[in-house]
This record gives sequence, C-alpha cells and structure tokens, in this order.
Amino acid sequence: MSENEYSPEMRLFSPDGQRLYLTAQEREKFLDAAEHEDRQEQMFCRVLHYTGCRPSEALELVPGRVLMDEKALVFRSLKKRKEDSKGRPKHPQFRTVPVPKALVKELDFVFGIRKIQKQGKRLDNPLWTMSRPTAYRLVKRVMKRAGIQGKQATGKGLRHGFGVAMVTAKKPLPLHILSQLMGHSDTKTTEIYLQVVGEEKRQMVTDAWEG
Repeated sequence: MSENEYSPEMRLFSPDGQRLYLTAQEREKFLDAAEHEDRQEQMFCRVLHYTGCRPSEALELVPGRVLMDEKALVFRSLKKRKEDSKGRPKHPQFRTVPVPKALVKELDFVFGIRKIQKQGKRLDNPLWTMSRPTAYRLVKRVMKRAGIQGKQATGKGLRHGFGVAMVTAKKPLPLHILSQLMGHSDTKTTEIYLQVVGEEKRQMVTDAWEG
C-alpha cells in the first residue's frame, strides 16, 4: 500500500518529512507538564494520553461511560460513516478502551464518578464543559510547557503517539485490536503505524553499524 492511499488524517509524516506523532519521551513530558493545570484539565490530558481518543471524543465522555470495575472508558466513535452502503442512517458506534487502574481512580476523585453512578443522576452530563477551541488551546499550552515543538505538538500528534506506542511495545498490540481501540473503520487505516515499526528497525540496524 502506497503512502498516498492512506487518508490525510493518518499521515505520520508531513510532505516535507516532519514527524506528526509524539515519541514516548514526548508523551511522558506531556503528562508531566499537564500536572501544572487544574485537576480537571489534568484529567483531560491524561485521558488523551492513555486512550488515544480524539479531543472531541473526550469532551463527550460522561459518568455513565466510565466503567469503574472494568477499568475502561467508553467513547462514541467519531469520523465514522453516518450512513450504511444503502444510504440509511446508522446508529452511533461506541468503543471500550481499557485504562490503568490509577486513571479510573483519579477520574472518580476529581468528578465523583461512583457517587454519580450510585445516585443515577447526571449520568449523561459531560465531564468537561470546555469548548473544542478551549480544549485545543489546553493541549497546545501543555505541549509548549513540555518543550514539545513542531507539527507533532497537537492532539492528533498525541493520538498518533498512542498508536505508535501500541505497535512498538515489547508485546505489540495486534492491529485488529488497536483498530478497535482507536475507532478505525478498517484495519487498513491502522496499518500506517507499521511504518514506524519499520523506522524503529532501521534505527536498530544503524545503531549496530555504529557500534
């Protein structure tokens, strides 16, 4: 599959070769820099980091979709076709993303998730009331504080960084599972992250030569 067969959203390098995803080190710096924000804003950044969701998807997260016992978050998948092949409206599609136990506990501490779920009220009220432009500015501010510069310093760069982290881990996540976690309609979209695996291998060979 040639690079131009991928959708623009899934491009990992700009036309002039600049990286569009965050490295593991940059993602760690992003988390550290987020600690200077208010607790709710910190949690927004942490959710982006640990789930690979789009900022607009995070803004839709409600208490009823925080699965405390399962340690997972449920997102409505955006940017999927709203009609089927026959032009009929499709129901909203959701996906479940496992997260660290600590993240669920922090969400509960900041937003009182268990109490809300126990009362059965405000289950559909978004956790964050900020607008999309405000969320965009938050991410950019944290990126700047973290010293992350370049075209990768965006919410999309963080999302791509999640995908890269999953395929370059010691135990890489199978593409079909990663595709589900990221809300891709087709695993062919997710295959773009294999480009980075190839780059990692190239670096290993280069290091061997220099050694």
